[in-house]
Amino acid sequence: MMKDLHADLNDTQWVTTGFMLAMGSIAPIVGYLGDKISYKRLYMYALVGFLICSVLCGCSWNIGSLIFFRILQGLFCGAILPATLTIVYQAVPAEKQALGISLWSVASMFAPAIGPTLGGLLTEYYGWKAIFFMNIPLAILAIVLASRYLPMQQVKKGGTLDYAGLITVVTGSTSLMMYFTQGNKIGWFSGWGWTWISLGVISIAVFIWRELTATTPLLNLRVFQYATFTWGIIVNCILTIGLYAGAFLLPIYMENALGSSSLTVGLMMLPGALLMIVASLLSGRLHGKIRPEYPLLGGAFLLIIATWAFSRLSLTTSYAFIIGWMICRYVGLGFSSPNIMTLSMSAVPKESTGHASAITNWLRQVIASFAIGIFSSIYSVRTQSHLTELSAKGEVKTSLRETASVLAMNDTFIAACIVTVLAIPFIVILSSRSRSKKAAKMI
Repeated sequence: MMKDLHADLNDTQWVTTGFMLAMGSIAPIVGYLGDKISYKRLYMYALVGFLICSVLCGCSWNIGSLIFFRILQGLFCGAILPATLTIVYQAVPAEKQALGISLWSVASMFAPAIGPTLGGLLTEYYGWKAIFFMNIPLAILAIVLASRYLPMQQVKKGGTLDYAGLITVVTGSTSLMMYFTQGNKIGWFSGWGWTWISLGVISIAVFIWRELTATTPLLNLRVFQYATFTWGIIVNCILTIGLYAGAFLLPIYMENALGSSSLTVGLMMLPGALLMIVASLLSGRLHGKIRPEYPLLGGAFLLIIATWAFSRLSLTTSYAFIIGWMICRYVGLGFSSPNIMTLSMSAVPKESTGHASAITNWLRQVIASFAIGIFSSIYSVRTQSHLTELSAKGEVKTSLRETASVLAMNDTFIAACIVTVLAIPFIVILSSRSRSKKAAKMI
């Protein structure tokens, strides 16, 4: 992209940053839109918008047009995941929802997992525009299938758009994501840094107050009164941080320290992504047959162990080591993520699932930007620190910066491991509440 569009790295990074900001900003309004026009229509409109924007992105004539079309694409993509999750809960019978959520989790996790592999292949042989043009047949197929097979949900009459809530949540989400994604560049405590974080916190605080007092809130925050859903959200956010630690750090390590190409990096992620599908489907099959904390805790421990293993990287680490522990990470996510979604969403009444799924995806976008921002900052600071230490010791190496980079990578993975460990007590609480709820129903 930089070569074809004559752009520098800072401008090109906005192709991703703008997309993430748009996805996070649109998520809170999905519940309102789904209630007004039905989630089937919302899903189909989002697919059509995604299709059109993919064509526009592929036809971009400069970096500015590409960034603009990517932001539009992010707005439509931000509606797809919460809409599909809501459709699963509203259309799938209760006894099959666990399997339905497993299939949904496969789609939501497999896509970003397979993305580097597919993106590397397409870019290597067909150029970056192929990444966008490949969406065309997939989007058309999805639109046809959705039109034919998805049931139409009943829409809610009455109610007006909460413009105050919309303005405050978009302002707050965008400001916080700007702070987290750009903080390492602009300075976490610089004037711009304080501006973004202050605007974000104040806007979100006003939004929360507004939604709890409005007659027809944009986003029904009262779903947090269901404790199981709340605990599930907490676990989901923590594991999202652990997920993005690997997704962000490992490609940097393989490309900078090992000299791997983007295609090689993608191919190394492929085995884990495929086994994650198997783990997710198996998790759905086992739901209701074994106690939920077993796959939840088992998956979390696999993620923790693998994250800790990646804090032992070096300049001579083998590809087999990376692939093996990457498989461990993805299998752990495959077992834990569907169960978290099933337990937390099952606690919410059917008529509120749209708002609950919107909240879940909104927080995941904000947490993802937070994770990337914090880990990039830790990595940058520790790289400079290790570089200073190695230079002070008088070490003369052609790979001095590479050595400092790997040491900083290890420090960052340790931080990610500590954060992931925090999920364990919350998983225990979530599982115990689920058992108590099931026992109460039996009585």
